[in-house]
Amino acid sequence: MAISNAKLQAAILIVSETASKDPSTDKGIPALQDVFAQKGGDKWTCSQTKIVPDSVLGIQNAISEWTDGEEAMNLVLTSGGTGFTQKDNTPEAVQPLIQKHASGLV
Repeated sequence: MAISNAKLQAAILIVSETASKDPSTDKGIPALQDVFAQKGGDKWTCSQTKIVPDSVLGIQNAISEWTDGEEAMNLVLTSGGTGFTQKDNTPEAVQPLIQKHASGLV
């Protein structure tokens, strides 16, 4: 089996009511892009980013856009929406989309 030199594709999804209304308030995307750039060993590229409000359908739609189809992302990294308020529902939105569970990563 040949080893590909193609970079792995990552997408960053920020779940935030505030940042979805005013993207300039988001600090997550630049910080996570820096991690990929500095620690990715030249193997990763972060080619897609998006900010959505705390909405189950919004989260699921964003992830599905990136994972369904021929040009699917290798990794979708989510940040936000994981607190204990009624609106924080990222884990619940992501759970039904997972086909292969990786305990400790999800």
